[in-house]
Amino acid sequence: MTKNKLEERIDDLEMKLTFQDQTIEELNQSLIQQQSDFRKFTRILENLSTQVESIGQDNPLSNTIEPPPPHY
Repeated sequence: MTKNKLEERIDDLEMKLTFQDQTIEELNQSLIQQQSDFRKFTRILENLSTQVESIGQDNPLSNTIEPPPPHY
């Protein structure tokens, strides 16, 4: 293998490594953002669930049994 050919291969590998490092960093940042969004949506869902439960408990009609609708 000639020296010039070897240098080309090394340069190619260095470029690929640089690209991979950049891609890994971008994926890491994306994952961090998704985790943050997931936590935010989990808190929102928990708050909504609590609100729905409290509405159901405060509603006096929620404890009455409604007769089934008539069949046509």
